Amino acid sequence: MSRTTRYLAAATISVVAITSLAIGTALARPSDLDAAKAATGRFHSLSQAAAAGYGLPPAPAPLHECISNGAQGAMGFHYVNGGLLDLNVEPTKPEALVYAPDSNGKLQLAALEYVVFQAPWDEQHQKDPAHFPAMPEAFGQMFMPVNAAAGHNGNTIFDIPPFYMLHVWLWNSNPSGLFNPWNPSVSCSGASAAAGSSTALGGAVNAKLAVADVARFACRVPGARA
Repeated sequence: MSRTTRYLAAATISVVAITSLAIGTALARPSDLDAAKAATGRFHSLSQAAAAGYGLPPAPAPLHECISNGAQGAMGFHYVNGGLLDLNVEPTKPEALVYAPDSNGKLQLAALEYVVFQAPWDEQHQKDPAHFPAMPEAFGQMFMPVNAAAGHNGNTIFDIPPFYMLHVWLWNSNPSGLFNPWNPSVSCSGASAAAGSSTALGGAVNAKLAVADVARFACRVPGARA
């Protein structure tokens, strides 16, 4: 074997060894998706979610409704933790849990939603773009903007300030994609009864969630209990 051939062979073995080590390390370390799933599995129980600080916005604000979007599908009910509405994006601490109603109106944990309000994020981006990119990211995905809607005094259709969001359908398969906000396999048709109680969003949200375009959303929160 020539010196050149031996060198190439040694280099190839080294690359394979390094690659194998890298792959082994990656496989040995839980991904952010795995960590998020492990951290939120207990929230299949609504009582566990409530104990952790998640709850529905107060009726009759639109976010109190089961949110749907025609042929694109639905999201479901958003249980929000006001204490997490800050500038931190942590895979194991979603700002909202998304529950899909089954045909009997019972809520099933379907997705996680990560939320950051636009104004404070954009302000930090201007000050420190190295740590605050133009758009928040998680799981290798950029968040989606939900901007101000006409007739809502600078707020979104949900009557809260503009925000960035990312849905992750960890608990309910989404034919449109893991990170698509709308899921055609989710329906609001099973949700009909009003909720008995709810937890208001924290101070990071407008102090008052006004009623707006409630007719756009499918139905009120069912009174299912964990």
